[in-house]
Amino acid sequence: MNMVIAIATFEWSRWEECVASWNEKSYAKYPVAVAKRMDILDAYQRIFEEKPYADVIAYVHDDVIVNEQDWDLRVLKEFEDPSVGLVGFGGASQHGSGDMYKSPYGLCQLGRLYFCSNMRNAEQHGERMTGVENSAVLDGFSIFVRRDVLVKAGGWPIGTPIGYFCYDMWISCMTRRHGYKIKTVGVACDHLGGQSTGLNPNLRIDFEGAHRYMYDNFQDVLPCYVEP
Repeated sequence: MNMVIAIATFEWSRWEECVASWNEKSYAKYPVAVAKRMDILDAYQRIFEEKPYADVIAYVHDDVIVNEQDWDLRVLKEFEDPSVGLVGFGGASQHGSGDMYKSPYGLCQLGRLYFCSNMRNAEQHGERMTGVENSAVLDGFSIFVRRDVLVKAGGWPIGTPIGYFCYDMWISCMTRRHGYKIKTVGVACDHLGGQSTGLNPNLRIDFEGAHRYMYDNFQDVLPCYVEP
């Protein structure tokens, strides 16, 4: 199975160190596609279009350090199941509150519950998990996408309010909409958090609009709870 590592970066001081850790800790070596100084979805879409041979695209932040040897074997093992469309290092088993579409819209209805990961500071974000669990939604710091999911989705949602916020929710919902499963793999890693964000002078922030877009366009798959 062919995989490419996709990085969007505004070249913060340690980005190359973080990117290098992926192949330093992997069993096999993978091509790395870097899109510099572009909004995140424009970068992700460009790599999707330019790497048609990739069965899996690893969209990972430029501030993640992988600490676990042979992490790639664990990730690609999940894709051996053709029903799995999305894998990540941090995910939650519930996406959306139970009163969605039953009471007036509120942004908090889009929240994720029961988040787990094996990040260095996992307990600050949820629970620590070192195995494999089913998830309803992943965190965007590491998302491995089966190419077919993006093909069926028509690519990333360029031109919508989705951007820096909610693209991880969007790909998770699209994965479920097209009948695929989502897995969280508890790979040891360190997410240093938002290092490139402030370097983008043209960063578009539409927090409210992105969440409302999710609410309005994914009634078929929201809310969602899966047994871990």
